[in-house]
Amino acid sequence: MRLYVTATFKGIDNRAEIEALCALVEAAGWESFCFVRDVEHWEHVFDDPADLMQRSLREVMACDALLLDMASKPTGRAIEAGMAFATGRRVIVTLPRGLPIKATVRGIADAVIEYGPLADIVPRLARLHQEWA
Repeated sequence: MRLYVTATFKGIDNRAEIEALCALVEAAGWESFCFVRDVEHWEHVFDDPADLMQRSLREVMACDALLLDMASKPTGRAIEAGMAFATGRRVIVTLPRGLPIKATVRGIADAVIEYGPLADIVPRLARLHQEWA
């Protein structure tokens, strides 16, 4: 099963963080897809925001589920989560333990995974992979 990993690319500052999250997803048995890695190849590609959103929608629809980490404000990632919800894809929300989650986010989530260290998400992601396959 293919999991769309939402991510906001901030240059060299968070590339390793995105790659680490994708590696955790794969360790749980999922095929990871990340737009900034797999479509944009870590570079600015889309000058037209409408083209960016259309391509994002196509990629969301090509996945079985979407992962939205709420450790930071999601902005554009929330749009992708809305696309997933609207097209019937499952949405997995991850967030640091103790961080509040808005009711609207909980409303689109098929699963909410809280973590201490980020690696805590692997066993739960693995269970969801097995249950949803």
